[in-house]
Amino acid sequence: MAENFGEDEPLDAQDEALLTDLQRLFETADPVPEHLAGMSLFALTVEQLQADMLELEHVDTPALAARANEADEREVVRTGTITFACEPVTVMINLSESPTGGLCIDGWVAPAEHYRVELYQPGARVTVESDEDGAFVLFDVPEGPTCVALRRADGVGPTVCTPVIEL
Repeated sequence: MAENFGEDEPLDAQDEALLTDLQRLFETADPVPEHLAGMSLFALTVEQLQADMLELEHVDTPALAARANEADEREVVRTGTITFACEPVTVMINLSESPTGGLCIDGWVAPAEHYRVELYQPGARVTVESDEDGAFVLFDVPEGPTCVALRRADGVGPTVCTPVIEL
């Protein structure tokens, strides 16, 4: 017959050994995905922004761009432009390769004002200020899930945020 134990009784060595065996079993049979903690923290950070969400607008761009005259000399360059809009701002970002191999994000915010631009990725946040025309540049951005938040530098108006996109 099984004994009933109260919840107030302390764990003993047998309990600790059983819990250790269970932990090993779960770590082997169903390990925690490698990036789960970072992605969860990223999702919480984006949620905490409590910002108005910018809406993605489709802009047609060429899938590939090529340089050089001869076909065998051409260098393939990845490029793309994404536009997000939400009252009261619109932001357009152009993605290209940085000279050092990461991504370069050139962006423009309208209406033209000084903005604080924050780029969020799992485990990282980069902040830059736009110029008075709303232009900003981020160099060496790694690929992966990304969200951009915009705040006017003078504090007027809402914070707006892009949906999470995969760079």
